[in-house]
Amino acid sequence: MRKELLVASAIAYLLYRLNAKTSTKKIEGENAVSELRMIPINGTELAVMIRGADRNNPVLLCVTGGPAGSEIPLIRKYETELEKHFTIVHYDQRGAGKSFSFKEDYKDINYHQHVDDLIALTEYVREYLNKDKVYIMGHSYGTYLGSLAADEKPEYYEAYIGIGQMADTAKAEYYSLESCIEAAKEKNNIRDVKYLESIREKVRNGEMYTPRAFVHKYKFAEREDHHEMSDLMKNILFGPEYNLMDGIKMFYAAGKYAMPLAMQAVKEPLTDVIKENKIPSYYLLGKYDGMTHTAAAKEYFDSLGGDVEKEFIVFENSAHSPQIEENEKFVDWMCNHLLKEKEL
Repeated sequence: MRKELLVASAIAYLLYRLNAKTSTKKIEGENAVSELRMIPINGTELAVMIRGADRNNPVLLCVTGGPAGSEIPLIRKYETELEKHFTIVHYDQRGAGKSFSFKEDYKDINYHQHVDDLIALTEYVREYLNKDKVYIMGHSYGTYLGSLAADEKPEYYEAYIGIGQMADTAKAEYYSLESCIEAAKEKNNIRDVKYLESIREKVRNGEMYTPRAFVHKYKFAEREDHHEMSDLMKNILFGPEYNLMDGIKMFYAAGKYAMPLAMQAVKEPLTDVIKENKIPSYYLLGKYDGMTHTAAAKEYFDSLGGDVEKEFIVFENSAHSPQIEENEKFVDWMCNHLLKEKEL
C-alpha cells in the first residue's frame, strides 16, 4: 500500500509540475529587479530573466550555449554574488526552452536569426534599463552569437566576455578528439581508442563533432565534483523558473535543432568572419575544455587584430564552464577586473 501511495504521489506531483506557474525568486531592495517574463522580439516571444540588486548597476547580457540550450533553470544559484554588482539578463533563444512553442515552425532557424534576435533584445534592454551600453557575455554556442552581435553593433556593448569561446570549430573538434584519444590511451581503454581513431578523418574534415559522450567521459566537459546536468534536472523538477513542460520543450528542441545549428558554426567559423576586435574582449577558458577546446580559442585570440584591450584568462581547475566550476574565482574576476577597468 505504501508503494502505491508513493507512486500516486509522484504522478500527482509531476502532473502539478507539468504546467506550474513559473517565476524567479524576488530580490529585496528598493531598486532591485527580479523578473521572468515573455518579451516580444522580432515577431516571436523570448523568455527573459532579469535579476540584480540595483538596476543602476552595469548590465550583463548573457548568451547561453547549446545550441538550443538554456541557463535560466540552472545559473541563478551561481550568480547570487554577481547580482550585487551587475543587473544580469538571461534569455532563451528562439526555438529553445521557454521560448519554444509547438505551434511555431523552426525548420529554417539559423544563427542569423539568433543574432538578429540578440541585437533586438539588446536594444530592448538598453531602453528598459536606461543604459547606453551593456556588457555581453557568451558561453559556448553563445560565444558564436555574442561575437557576431558585438561585431555588428559594437556601439551597443561595453565589452565582450567569451566563456568556452568558439573559433575554428572543425579545428577545435579535432583537438578535442586528440585529447580524448590521449586520455583513453592513458586509461588503456583500447575499444575507445579504436573507435575514436576510426572517425579521425570525419572530424578533421568538419563532417562530424567529437562524440560528446567521450568528451564527458574523459572530463573535458566538466571536471570532478561538478554535476551540471543533475543540477539542471533538479531545477526543472523543483525550481521556480522552469516547470516540467519547459523542460520537455528544452530537451525536444535541443534534440531536433541543436546539431543543425552547430553544423552551421562548422561551415561558417568565426575565424572566417571576424578578424579583429571592435570592443574590449576577454576570453575565459577552462584549462581542460574539450567542448570548444582552449588551444583553438587561444590560436584565434592571438590572430585577432584591433586597437582595443583583450585578455585571455585560463582557469586551471575547469573544463567548459569556469563560471560554475570555479565560481568564486570567476565572480572575483568579473567584479575586480571589469568594474575596476570601467572606473579607471
